[in-house]
Amino acid sequence: MAKLLTMEGMTKSFFGVKVLKDVDFDLEYGEVHVLLGENGAGKSTLMKILSGAYQTDSGSISLNGDKLNLSSYDPKTAEDHGIVTVYQNFHLIPHLSVAENLAMPIFTRERGLIRWKDVYVHADEVLDKINYEIDPRARVRDLPVSQKQMLEIAIALSKNAQVLIMDEPTAALSRNETEILFQAIADIKARNIGIIYISHKLEEVKQIGDRVTVLRDGTKIATLASKEANLDEIVRLMIGKELSSSQQAREVSFDGDLFRVEGLMSTYLSAPISFAVRKKEILGITGLVGSGKTELARAIFGVDRLSGGSVYLEEHPVHIDSPETAVKLGLGYLPEDRDSDGLCLNLGVKENISMVLLSKLKGLLFSTASEKRTVSRIVQSMDIKAAGLSQQVKYLSGGNKQKVVFGKWLSGGCTLLILDEPTIGIDVGARGEIYSLIREFVAEGEDRAVIFISSDIPEILDVTDRILVMSGGSLVAELDPKGATKQEIMQHSLRGRRAVE
Repeated sequence: MAKLLTMEGMTKSFFGVKVLKDVDFDLEYGEVHVLLGENGAGKSTLMKILSGAYQTDSGSISLNGDKLNLSSYDPKTAEDHGIVTVYQNFHLIPHLSVAENLAMPIFTRERGLIRWKDVYVHADEVLDKINYEIDPRARVRDLPVSQKQMLEIAIALSKNAQVLIMDEPTAALSRNETEILFQAIADIKARNIGIIYISHKLEEVKQIGDRVTVLRDGTKIATLASKEANLDEIVRLMIGKELSSSQQAREVSFDGDLFRVEGLMSTYLSAPISFAVRKKEILGITGLVGSGKTELARAIFGVDRLSGGSVYLEEHPVHIDSPETAVKLGLGYLPEDRDSDGLCLNLGVKENISMVLLSKLKGLLFSTASEKRTVSRIVQSMDIKAAGLSQQVKYLSGGNKQKVVFGKWLSGGCTLLILDEPTIGIDVGARGEIYSLIREFVAEGEDRAVIFISSDIPEILDVTDRILVMSGGSLVAELDPKGATKQEIMQHSLRGRRAVE
């Protein structure tokens, strides 16, 4: 019997750099085939070829035993063949409602008038299929990242798919939302639809995968049955070596507070927030999706307007009414959605890294040669892998994009760096590099600190010096990572509101 999908000899280059090297991949009917690899291994490129976003330099694709005509292959052709993708980066229309986004396939397919009643009936039907509640009239721009991700999945599942590609679908989902998605995947498999599943969460391999293929440096390394795959072996195949622990003992003397908030309030926080960040400290903030972590970061950085409270920088009261003010005071912010809020995707590496530095030099002379030297030094020190300083950042891997955002703040000389889910969608190898950059940042200056926000509890325990737990828009606990456990943090995350004593 023919396989549902066969890809043979896939090869692709960008700017003279070969990112896929004669890769073979196949998919059975009703199978979840997990595709793994570090950022830059070629996973997304392979899937973008399959979805018609990129054209392969060589190779062939067969669906249901029939070869596809790749000379005229594009995203519409892929969807017409039932190859549907949920990308890691959102493809939603932010100023439209949930219902309007869900109805876009109808708008593009149907001619003539479409009744609004039908639009909302369609939205309810699609959302019911994945058993997920989102207000159909809500504007997409107002949704949290987790609901945007579930909306992307709902749109994909509403199409007549034979092959469903999921690129990091659980990256921003809570445990309950992930279980809803996994149940939807089980239902899809039962309809004989094949699923290609890309994830950096290795524990998901055995949970939902039937087979796993590992790519490294654009080359297929191995294909294994998921039930027989050993996670340590998978990591070794991904990075080409054994993974050493990211834990590094930090013996640090904290000399006073760098930053402090008292009674901080905003529209999106349910209770006044008070805490301090000490000089040279990596302060962890964790909690479930919707706990208020991102809302707190946005309030501190001036993205969301404060409705009350006081802010102090080295014991001096400051008023942060905008991100511009925050930057002038030495704050940096790496947002949860780096592509939408942290980068200018169509600009080059140099322009992205130097934009904060140049914003601080308004009215002053600064040579382009000096800018290039500064950016080159940062790119080299952070080992950012790019074809050159002019390469558009949209072509970089997730880990290298994150380094560019990090480098932007290093070039601007910030002292307090707020990191919101800095390793989301980042592979195990790149995570270690990000952790090292964070530790180096706080170690290289007397008056530096980091607020490290993450829903990954093992990461919070491993990286931070102190942990604050949020639930329901308020702080509920303060813990020492040396003695705290994952179970203890989860209990605090689930128990509801209680002010830190």
